[in-house]
Amino acid sequence: MDCLETLLEIGIEKSRDYPDDAFTIRGLWRTDLLFRPNPAERAFSYTFLLVQTVGEGACYCDRIPPLQEGFPLLNQDARDAPHDYRCFRVATLDALYSAFEKHPDETMTMTGTSAEKALWRAGIVADEISRLLEISGQEGGRVLNVGVIGNIVGMLRRRGIDVAATDGDPLLVGSLVHDVTVEGMERTLELVEECAVAAITGMIISTNTMEEIFAAARRGGTKLVMFCETGANLCEEYVKIGVDTAIAEPFPFYIFGGTTRIDVYRKK
Repeated sequence: MDCLETLLEIGIEKSRDYPDDAFTIRGLWRTDLLFRPNPAERAFSYTFLLVQTVGEGACYCDRIPPLQEGFPLLNQDARDAPHDYRCFRVATLDALYSAFEKHPDETMTMTGTSAEKALWRAGIVADEISRLLEISGQEGGRVLNVGVIGNIVGMLRRRGIDVAATDGDPLLVGSLVHDVTVEGMERTLELVEECAVAAITGMIISTNTMEEIFAAARRGGTKLVMFCETGANLCEEYVKIGVDTAIAEPFPFYIFGGTTRIDVYRKK
């Protein structure tokens, strides 16, 4: 049973305390984006899917089929809505969990431009990484960023932290980001196992690499910080299954102007 199936079983059990109509899929959005918040960051070129029940579930992914009237997920129950494409499964699961009451350890909000919020968000991730290094007695330990976020890498480097980075973008692999050479994704598991802390994006559930990254972290005793737009509503469960800090950024994301909320969950 993979992580999606496990989380779906947990979600179905939790849903028994809520009315059935809380899980009806009311809307779907497919959005293509090209975004660069500031000069320190690369240009992001992605597609993300939103599935709405009482709240939105999200998944960044590629090759999403067109949405049109009569699409099979619309008006279905998120607990048993069928779809073969993993991106739809992730976003639907995230939408299911949007109905549940959450219990974050800390909640922060910011109102501002996307450029301002990009730095604010990166600071939250960097602070959690520094906290884990300190409490584990590994202040001099190396940190891996899987799925490079230039603002996070830059903040860590300015704190004197040794950083490694991996990414799946062939245009980024081999380049320098704040003097850190970006490695290909084939080195991710090796580096997760070697580093003191690994900072990973929520997209590992959509790329189906979550289990192997968690296993590498267990082998190396590596602390995990997960920052999630994809699967943000799942973060409370993530800290129960291997993540040390899960940082949830539910829709609307920091890439839009206005107010963004971030919830932080920490392993007990």
